[in-house]
Amino acid sequence: MRTDGVTVAGRLPAPVTLALGGGDRLLVTGPNGAGKSTLLALLTGRLAPTGGWVSVPPAARVALVAQEVPAWPADAAPRRVWEEHVGRLVAAGRVRDDDVVPLGATGLLDRDALRTPVGRMSQGQQRRLDLALALAGRPDLLVFDEPTNHLSAALVDELTAALLATPAAVVVATHDRQLLRDLAGWPRLALGARR
Repeated sequence: MRTDGVTVAGRLPAPVTLALGGGDRLLVTGPNGAGKSTLLALLTGRLAPTGGWVSVPPAARVALVAQEVPAWPADAAPRRVWEEHVGRLVAAGRVRDDDVVPLGATGLLDRDALRTPVGRMSQGQQRRLDLALALAGRPDLLVFDEPTNHLSAALVDELTAALLATPAAVVVATHDRQLLRDLAGWPRLALGARR
């Protein structure tokens, strides 16, 4: 994946050029309003640049874990949410049935959480489900926007270990001081303040 001089009017004023390959790491930092979430939306195809370009290989699998979890139907079981998500991925040709990471294989939700309707899950459990959905399609690039929101200290440690170990390319935008320390060895892209 590459970007060349990407900007978004009013949201990402300074052009950003970067290249990400298999297994690459990138830590995106900067104050609120600097364009971190906007850059992540560009990388995941959720937003088009107003300047420059983004190039993503056609077969690349890209997953975003946003700051807030999606608004799932409150009475839906986690397995139903996962099955519907996987169904959309398969129908879109983004992953084959036999390549899908099973919900139970992630180890993110225990038996009690799997039986709890998503509307009654804690924010941490909902975040775990969101992570499981991101992993379901075996992404080549994992993009995290403030991934430690609503996570316990123990899960933050588990997430950090997983980020360090995954063979996928990973981009993380965060203000979390501990995560910044834990990922201090990663290449860093510091975005400036909005004017």
